[in-house]
Amino acid sequence: LDLQAADQLPQSLRVFYAAVYNTTNQISYTVLRRHGRDITSHMRRV
Repeated sequence: LDLQAADQLPQSLRVFYAAVYNTTNQISYTVLRRHGRDITSHMRRV
């Protein structure tokens, strides 16, 4: 996910894109803390 790419989206989609971006990072960070595995790249491919 690329936040700079979101600048070209309509406002309503920017909000959605930011929510997906933030949720992906939160999930990845939680997994990293609990299990010591960085799944960020996998989450971005999904």
